[in-house]
Amino acid sequence: MLITGWLWCLAGGVIAGLLAGMLGIGGGLVIVPLLIYLLPLLGVPPELVVQMAVATSLATIVMTTLSSARSHYRHGQISWFWVRRLIPGLMLGAIFGAWLATQLKPEWLQRIFSAVLLILSIRMLVPQRTGEPITDVSKRLMAVISAFVGSLSALVGIGGGSLTVPLLQRLRVPIRQAIAVSSVGSLSIGISAVLAFIVLGQQMESNEGLFGYVHGPAWVAISITSVLCAPLGAALTQRIPVKRLQQGFATFLVLVSIELFIG
Repeated sequence: MLITGWLWCLAGGVIAGLLAGMLGIGGGLVIVPLLIYLLPLLGVPPELVVQMAVATSLATIVMTTLSSARSHYRHGQISWFWVRRLIPGLMLGAIFGAWLATQLKPEWLQRIFSAVLLILSIRMLVPQRTGEPITDVSKRLMAVISAFVGSLSALVGIGGGSLTVPLLQRLRVPIRQAIAVSSVGSLSIGISAVLAFIVLGQQMESNEGLFGYVHGPAWVAISITSVLCAPLGAALTQRIPVKRLQQGFATFLVLVSIELFIG
């Protein structure tokens, strides 16, 4: 890998790590576009660039969300009730999304995904009712929703926080708990999808540094700085006012939705 490529990957890891800790997302919205630009320079065939960018992004998400989830656990912010409700569907959906990514080009889904993000972000900006979180959600409905989130997340190479946090907010889960639960959810999506991408990529010709659809060198470079920066991002959530954090996250989603629609 060229020195310039290493520097770009390290810089992308810094941003991804901060986003993982602060907003409960895996950083894929930064990493995937970066890898789409870098992978052709590293000799990856054009027809495999998007798939490898998605798979490698998810591999880095495993590292960043593991680090940020541990930090949120130490701060006592993880609601295990919501973890138990979300994880099974997220993992099954992620496996399906990884398979679909190897069969279809994911570009056509980006505009649909951007529309969903825009709607959710606008709803987050609307003042919410105060009170205890709603916990009487149907398990079947939650399984369907979480499977949908896992599928879309694995398909486009993100950790799922962009959907999980707004979903939990609509269920009146406090924003810091929502971000913490999202970190655990992103970790489960990443592990499931990466294993699927590795297995599904076994039929390709083996190249040095590749694990199925995962580009090993890029994964290492991005993971180094993202793991170091994720705890810093998680710590910042303890110092930022809840309202400002929620508004910042919603604004972030608006920008992401526009980027995905244009892309």
